[in-house]
Amino acid sequence: MKLIVINNFGVLASPAMNSESSRPHSALRASAIALVVPALLSLSACKSDKPAPPDAGAPDDTVAATRAALLEASGACVLQTAREFQTAAAALDDAVKAHAATPDATTRDAARAAYHAAMDVWQVAEVMQFGPAAPRSVPGGAEHRDNIYSWPLVSRCAVEEQVVNRSYASESFETSLVSRRGLYALEYLLFFEGNDTACPGTSAIVSQGTWAALSEDERAARKRAYAAVVAADVHRRADALVSAWAADQGNFTQTLTTAGSGNDVYPSTQAALNAMSDAIFYLEREVKDLKLARPLGMRECATSTCPEHLESQFAARSKTNLRANLVGYRRLTEGCGEDFSGTGFDDLLEASGADALAARLRERNAAAAAGIEALPGEDVATLLAQDKAAVRTLYDAVKGVTDVLKTELVTVLDLELPQSVEGDND
Repeated sequence: MKLIVINNFGVLASPAMNSESSRPHSALRASAIALVVPALLSLSACKSDKPAPPDAGAPDDTVAATRAALLEASGACVLQTAREFQTAAAALDDAVKAHAATPDATTRDAARAAYHAAMDVWQVAEVMQFGPAAPRSVPGGAEHRDNIYSWPLVSRCAVEEQVVNRSYASESFETSLVSRRGLYALEYLLFFEGNDTACPGTSAIVSQGTWAALSEDERAARKRAYAAVVAADVHRRADALVSAWAADQGNFTQTLTTAGSGNDVYPSTQAALNAMSDAIFYLEREVKDLKLARPLGMRECATSTCPEHLESQFAARSKTNLRANLVGYRRLTEGCGEDFSGTGFDDLLEASGADALAARLRERNAAAAAGIEALPGEDVATLLAQDKAAVRTLYDAVKGVTDVLKTELVTVLDLELPQSVEGDND
């Protein structure tokens, strides 16, 4: 008998699936997934804290009340997640500084563990890019997200050029290009141990020989110093994100919850819901298309697989990131409480009379969570080479989630499709 447990991300996992010593053959694993996922689907449709759903054609005041509850719950959820990241970023800052001051295996491992802990939280927040986390080009946007983590706008070469030029020591570094800062740069600085550079021959650090001229010890020392600057910058920006949402500071939580009440940012509750909807389309654009389809060779790839397109190139945590992304999506679509209880988009669907769709949304979410846990190990790059079909199965499970999102959910709730997915037929 296999024990099914709830892991730290609030999703179902089988300890046997995570055991390297008991990794099943592809065919057996596929059979296991076929047995596990339907059981999860039947369980996920139940939500113990929900009131009985209203009949179809619910009164407008019921829908309006649920809209207001969803905005309030979502604002609280974003602030909660931002505060979790703030705590993790502070610990990361301390750990990276300690490694820079006393470079040894113990402090290195502590810094790497702190990075993983911070990224675990940040990948949940990735799906919450509305309000201050969003680009300045959208209402309420302040670009906090890109200044913390700019993926897929990243460049290993840009980071390596800073190692040589030591521009990270400049007072103007905090205003430098986002590709030189943030959690991506920190991943490279903490985890990459090679001596090669990704820069082309046209880069000055290659053409002038300055990268090759650095001794291994000097390069490592500069990476530690650079990492300390980046970690401090991430910590400061984590503080700023919390400040933007907190009631006693920027109070964007109130901006969200007062949508439609003389609010310049969101002149209607529909405008606020559209902003949230745009954010959760992260699962369509970044997760399905960039984190899965590209490495699988389905998009922008000239070979059968393209592992170089995996998100985590140095810490080998691409699967972990996917797991956290889905948690963030479920917090907004199902609820931010324990086991995804609380008010989410599914409640608004039910208030609008779309009970079956709400249940299907939860079922697809649970199926995708099961698909992530069914992948053996954490290194997706190895899995692409050894069992591409298993990664494709996960892609299909995520597509099941996003198909509901970009067709039925937006239609029933009269939400706007983001321009980035308009005309997308897959």
